[in-house]
Amino acid sequence: MIILRSMLETDRKQLKLTDEGEIYFQPDPTNPLPGLLVGQIVKGKSLLQPGAVAVNKDVDDEKVKEWLQVYVDDILQPLVVLKDEEKIQAPAREVTDKLYEALGILPRAELEKSISELDEEGRRALRQRKVRLGPVLVFLPLLSKPASVRLRALLWNIWHDKKLPAQIPNDGVTSISVAEQEIDPLYYRSIGYPVYGTRAIRVDMLDRLIGAVYDSADKGVFKAQHAMAEWLGCPISDLYGVLEAMDHKKIHDPADDVQEKEKEAQKEESKEGELKEETVSEEKKPSEEKPELATFRLRKGRAYGKPPQQEKRREQKPVRKSQKPKKAPVKKKEQKERVMSAGAAKKMENSPFAMLKDLKVQSKD
Repeated sequence: MIILRSMLETDRKQLKLTDEGEIYFQPDPTNPLPGLLVGQIVKGKSLLQPGAVAVNKDVDDEKVKEWLQVYVDDILQPLVVLKDEEKIQAPAREVTDKLYEALGILPRAELEKSISELDEEGRRALRQRKVRLGPVLVFLPLLSKPASVRLRALLWNIWHDKKLPAQIPNDGVTSISVAEQEIDPLYYRSIGYPVYGTRAIRVDMLDRLIGAVYDSADKGVFKAQHAMAEWLGCPISDLYGVLEAMDHKKIHDPADDVQEKEKEAQKEESKEGELKEETVSEEKKPSEEKPELATFRLRKGRAYGKPPQQEKRREQKPVRKSQKPKKAPVKKKEQKERVMSAGAAKKMENSPFAMLKDLKVQSKD
């Protein structure tokens, strides 16, 4: 029982779970070798609650199983948090439960009903659990780490009775080609590499691509960028395949125009027959400038374009409460010139003021 006692008292790093599902114990932390085989992972109660059996007489099955569950909960801690006992509102709980069962990633369309019912408190609960509500996918960005990818691949294959080791992308790779391969898209999505076109793309980089598409779209149209292909580590043709797999429609490709011009030029040269062999053998120097990429029409959905009414509303500047509307200037009434009538003149002659004026004149005389 010396091995068992040492294994329980040692640091977790001295125990290692391999891609083949074997558990090794290394008594000497400085030794790079795997050490002694002590257990084997097996199918358990659920995908995230695997079983384990000891393969050494000095090691107890329950102790190996206990260590394995602690290891799984540690590596997949962002996923485990989704099942905490804290009470949260029904729509947010529906999102976390479904996300937990799917190993931390689901298409938004499958959760749209619950998301539409979220209030500010429910959204806050999801933010606290580091859930990313993307325009296409809902996922946990913290599970994009290599250790989380490898462990989910192992657990998925154990639960579905698949052979080990599981096929997974190399650590740090943003996408891999799955062209002409028999693959299970659900498996790749479960480990955080959804498949679009001929590429299995790491979800955090896929979310970056989706964000760039919607941010650059104008009136339902966007242009592919060379940076997008660089993010995925793939050729332009594969990038186009990924965008079209997202239901974006390619409407114009400048490369097609260049090919048409080249074909027309070749036809004219062949007709004229004046092209010399030396000219034909000359190699054209590649242009240093990157070619212009294709234009796509954005897939129709909630983020497609802007409604005309909304655009009109934005054009009208809102009136602040502090600003009072200016009143229209009031036109002054034109003052009519007073006209003295003859009757009025007579009345003035008989008035006391007129008589007083006459007296003053007579006194001067």
